[in-house]
Amino acid sequence: EGRPVPPLESFADEAEVTVVRTAEEFRAAQPGTEILFLNDFRTKLLREVGPGDLKWIHTSSIGVDVLLTPEIVDSDIVVSNSRGVCERPIAEWILGVIIMFAKDLRRTVELQLERTWLHRETEPILGRRVLVVGPGPVGQETVLLLRGAGMEVTVVGRTARTDNRLGRIHAFSELDDLLGNVDDVVLTMPLTEETRGLFNSERFARLREGARLVNVGRGAAIVEADLLEAIDSGHLAGAALDVFEQEPLPVDHPFWSRPTILVSPHASGDLVGWRGRVAECF
Repeated sequence: EGRPVPPLESFADEAEVTVVRTAEEFRAAQPGTEILFLNDFRTKLLREVGPGDLKWIHTSSIGVDVLLTPEIVDSDIVVSNSRGVCERPIAEWILGVIIMFAKDLRRTVELQLERTWLHRETEPILGRRVLVVGPGPVGQETVLLLRGAGMEVTVVGRTARTDNRLGRIHAFSELDDLLGNVDDVVLTMPLTEETRGLFNSERFARLREGARLVNVGRGAAIVEADLLEAIDSGHLAGAALDVFEQEPLPVDHPFWSRPTILVSPHASGDLVGWRGRVAECF
């Protein structure tokens, strides 16, 4: 609701396109409709109304957690995502925020606005130890880009295995043993029952003092109150968040006011023209 409609004009000769934004409109359009292009991955329409007679659901996002209702999972409906559109841009955003924190660029801008000349020393990127949790499409691009920038990247996935591009992938069961040896943790995993609340006070405590967190997966993978406590206590030096449990982030949420937390409006993968690329993918 409220999101711009993607450029679907090219489908005019092949399909009858109806735009729906409410449960009532969705229910009215269902009879005879075979395909759903889900432009808003946050929508609850499928849970409220059900899939009806749909044969194919495509989402403009990479994550498909909103689609995985029991009714859809147990059906023959084809579900597809927009893989190939946002992975590299998200990886670039992750590299950008790691550099922003390491080089203290946010503080540099603040000091400039204050007309204050304050010499500081910054951290290196070369040899920085990063743990990427989630070796899916976004995680793969992120690992390769961070390694290309000179960082030492360890990868954690659901199961232990060896990947042709990434090398060794550790299992979730090894996560606790790895946390104390890294400078940054980057979350790129989808939201599942296994990843919901995966990063809580216990895991934040396992990170070394001064470590930082980046989350581009799903907000619910983090217990937000526990992250806030880890930031406020000074145990964690910073967090860059592009996803949140509630989006848009409420104006009274404490994340807004923390100078060591970067609040980004779920836009890390959205390059200029991305809607056209999503339509092409569909």
